[in-house]
Order: sequence, then C-alpha cells, then structure tokens
Amino acid sequence: MTARYLIKLEPDDNDTLLVTCPALPEVATFGEDEADALRHARNAIEEALAARIADGMDIPAPASRSRGRAVALPLMAALKVSLYRSLREAGLTRAELMRRLG
Repeated sequence: MTARYLIKLEPDDNDTLLVTCPALPEVATFGEDEADALRHARNAIEEALAARIADGMDIPAPASRSRGRAVALPLMAALKVSLYRSLREAGLTRAELMRRLG
C-alpha cells in the first residue's frame, strides 16, 4: 500500500528549496537540497495528516497518479490515513469501531 501526496519544489530566495503540498495547504517547509527537501516534505505531510486526524478534519485522498513529484508516506502512516478515511466515509467513530470489534 503506497499513499503518495503531490508536492511542489521551488527555489527559495535564500538558496533553499521551498516545498508545498497542493492537497494540504498547511504544508510549507524547505530543504538545503532536493534530498533534504523531500525528507522535510514527508515529515511535514505526516504532521499535517496527524493534526487533521486529531482535529476530526477531512483528509484528501492520496494522489491516484503521480503527475509530478510526490512523497510516499511510510506504511504505518498510510494505514492510519486509510483507516481514518474509511471510518469517516462509513460514518463511524473510533469508539463505535472498538465496540464492533469487541
């Protein structure tokens, strides 16, 4: 299971790369080079998704196709996002899921 979110890398005015994520407007980070920017992007996206889950907010679907640069979530984060999105679509709370699972 691979969940990927599209990102934009743009040169910043201080010789760094600015990273944004169109699906998650709250994500804005940077890196000294491309590899550093991608690491920061993955961390920022994970934090944004965790905050949305904690606040009970919607989470946009991961990119179905990579048209451009994308960051893959670690497996555990991808599973949490998938479960959270499925529960919201079914109208279930975590407490109701626990009751149903016994």
